[in-house]
Amino acid sequence: MKKDYKRYRRYGIAGSVILAVIICYFAWCFSLKLKIREEQGTQGNCRVYYILNVDGMKGLGHSILILEDEEGHGRVFSFNGMQRNLKEALLGKAGVGKMSVGSMSKEELQDFLDTGNLWLEGDQLQDNYDVALYRNMTKEEYAAILEETEIYIETGREYEELYVQYASAKDERLKAEYERRLEGMGANDALPLYRIYTHNCDHAARLLIACVDDEMREYNQNSNLITPGGNLKAFAKSTNSWGVMRLGENTFPESVLEFLMIF
Repeated sequence: MKKDYKRYRRYGIAGSVILAVIICYFAWCFSLKLKIREEQGTQGNCRVYYILNVDGMKGLGHSILILEDEEGHGRVFSFNGMQRNLKEALLGKAGVGKMSVGSMSKEELQDFLDTGNLWLEGDQLQDNYDVALYRNMTKEEYAAILEETEIYIETGREYEELYVQYASAKDERLKAEYERRLEGMGANDALPLYRIYTHNCDHAARLLIACVDDEMREYNQNSNLITPGGNLKAFAKSTNSWGVMRLGENTFPESVLEFLMIF
């Protein structure tokens, strides 16, 4: 009887611990639940949108950035790995990324904000997005973010041009030289390299925003989480100035995934 009692007691304690963890997890999920709201007190005739595709990247989430100018036109930025395959990226290997860029008319931008459907040329620019944080900004801040995107765009362009030369080279020595230069780019920490755990799509979007937004800069310094969804929700909770909007209607799986993604 004593052995049975001890065994049941151990099971009871383990069950209580598991239940407590589950309760804490769901309490945390509820605490980060997004609530629709208007932006508060931000200045300027332009806007920046920090946007999440909840089920992008096989359920891990994908973040993009949209800048809206004074005329209501949109510029879209989506950062992705290019040099490394998924296995190499998951093993933590750095590589050159590609900043896909797209443009939208005023009407196209409004349609996107109403539906979440993005149909532009470029990697991750053809998908359904789900939620956005946004704030007004000045044309000077708009220009500052645009300037910060240039090194991403130029690095990706340089890598692609070099890769074309590598792929078309007939001379083996020349081909080997191009390959060495490609690998050198992937090891150059002076470039904005794609690192799936420390500089992915979400990190890039938040770093670009941080060049004009003090709240985002402080968040990046103190509160980085693992997933795009976790970061977007945690940042939304940390600020009262940014607005929150839904882009179209979420499916049930998207709603569940958004609710549960807190890390």
